Amino acid sequence: MRRWSFPIAVACLGAAVLCSAGAEAACRVESSVDAGQSRFTKRLSADCPPAEREAHAVSGAELIKAITRGWTVDLANVIVHGELSFDGVPVQTTQTPKGLTAEQQAALAQLNAEELRVVPAAFIMRDSLVTGPLRHRSAKGTLQFEGAVDLQGTTFREGVDLSRSVFQAAVDLTGARFEKEAYFVQSQFTHGLRCRDAKFGPHTRFHRSAFRGPVDCAGALFDGMAEFLEVGFEQPVTMERARFGSGSGFSGSRFSRHANFSEAIFSRDAFFAFTVFEGDVTFGGAQFLGHADFSDAVFKRPDDLTKARFDQKPLLTRAARVTDDRPTGLLSSPSAQYAVTLFFLLMAALLVAYALKLK
Repeated sequence: MRRWSFPIAVACLGAAVLCSAGAEAACRVESSVDAGQSRFTKRLSADCPPAEREAHAVSGAELIKAITRGWTVDLANVIVHGELSFDGVPVQTTQTPKGLTAEQQAALAQLNAEELRVVPAAFIMRDSLVTGPLRHRSAKGTLQFEGAVDLQGTTFREGVDLSRSVFQAAVDLTGARFEKEAYFVQSQFTHGLRCRDAKFGPHTRFHRSAFRGPVDCAGALFDGMAEFLEVGFEQPVTMERARFGSGSGFSGSRFSRHANFSEAIFSRDAFFAFTVFEGDVTFGGAQFLGHADFSDAVFKRPDDLTKARFDQKPLLTRAARVTDDRPTGLLSSPSAQYAVTLFFLLMAALLVAYALKLK
């Protein structure tokens, strides 16, 4: 047995080397900082081991520097260390031309008092890991994203605060994971939001935001408090199969088009007080395991709340609901009505024929 120990050891070592070489060969890295194309790119293949990903990690400061230059940021399977603070993006101001009146100068000064920071190109960060906070802290300024924001599959270990942001292109959070708070207070989404199967942490806020495009959060998990208070939804909203683990609030919001909450699960209290549903609304298969408050809600189309499960009787005080007066049952369709009419005509003809025969 001893004489075979050395060859076996050599064989095992060779196999380990080959496996290691195979793993390194499988890990593909695309990295470039191209001033000519105004692009900061770093993409790692999904099979890169943790050590390789760590070796190619970038800092939040590097990304902000690229954004300040007006470059596109394109990351995949990358680790981002440190704070990613959009407060580092320069404030854009309007220069004061000569010859203005005092009133015109005052108006321009008021305009410049509102800080405006612009992210001019796309911000893509897919299947990545952000270890530090991602924030826009300005209480009186606006952060404007002129390109697409794609954060699909990315995990955020610390808080995300993009309040007072204007997203002028599509925002995609599909499969993203927010382990801490995620704030989008008073933000505007001009082309809508996708957050299918995303997982939100202890506190999520979209308070007083506006969605001018469709919202698709089917299958999303809101683990903590979810606030959609005083939100304007101008296009269809899909919360199908969404799960709300803690309290959820849609009070004061307005749904201009179809709102789909089918098979959603509200584990705690859910508030829809003073909510306006202008289009169709679907709650079929939804489960309300806590208190459900629809006080003063307005349903401008027939609702299907009777198809939802309520563990406690829902509160519908002063709620305005539309009764569906459409006929149901056998005569609910024109074809059925036609068939019944034809049946009675045939019966009448047979009775007449029978009467004539008796004579």
